[in-house]
Amino acid sequence: MHQLLKTLQVKLSGPAAWATTALILALGAAGCKNTTVPAPETGRDYYPVAVGNFWVYAVVDTTWSPATRVSPSVATISTYQFKETITDVFTDAAGQPAYRLVRSKRVAPATTFLDDSVFVLSATPQTVTLIRNNARTLELIFPVREGRLWNFNAYNNNFNDTITAETRRYSRVGQSFTTGGTGGIPAATYPSTLTTANAGIAAENSLLKRQSYQQVFAKGVGPVYRRRDYFLNFNYTNSDGTQVYVPGSYFSAASRRETLIDYGPR
Repeated sequence: MHQLLKTLQVKLSGPAAWATTALILALGAAGCKNTTVPAPETGRDYYPVAVGNFWVYAVVDTTWSPATRVSPSVATISTYQFKETITDVFTDAAGQPAYRLVRSKRVAPATTFLDDSVFVLSATPQTVTLIRNNARTLELIFPVREGRLWNFNAYNNNFNDTITAETRRYSRVGQSFTTGGTGGIPAATYPSTLTTANAGIAAENSLLKRQSYQQVFAKGVGPVYRRRDYFLNFNYTNSDGTQVYVPGSYFSAASRRETLIDYGPR
């Protein structure tokens, strides 16, 4: 580059020499510039896993009575709170660290939480898994990416899954999410979240049945909202063979909403 500049400056003089020199310098700088592409976000901070972390949820359970031709379904609502606490870490059968997650429950805010069940969380640079009722599920996979699919039951012989099934999907990665006010608790907005939801054969929305599961994770916080729905829609057959579906009535139906109202350590 320096030799080229000297040669041109000898052959050219005046403004032409300065213009040519500036052009060559600009091209040289462009040719030497390193272009880097940012790596995808790992996503591990969407579910902070550490001893002492806890999450408290306001829970709303709704069940519907079975309908008949003369009696529509009737909803029954119950409310309570869950608290999930990572109490300790231990070494699992594979020699990897695992975390005991104790879930406790109370019916009224003024009462004491009583232990309800125990789960096991495992966090690696590639995944977060959860063992519940002896079934291990893939809650998150890394790096996170909009639209990415994976097999939620990759470790299970689940009747709805095959070894290659893709039954969980990422959406709204990096977007804000606002929880609705629950039981007098004000709404909360989390600036950076991601949503996981059932997909493929694990989800259905038809005249016969609607089932879905959604979970929202906030960066630096963890799970902030969960929604589970199962509706087996009520229908009957007329004498002429036509099928009649009754909106709002079900053979069987239940839903659950879990909204984060407290967490720590902060």
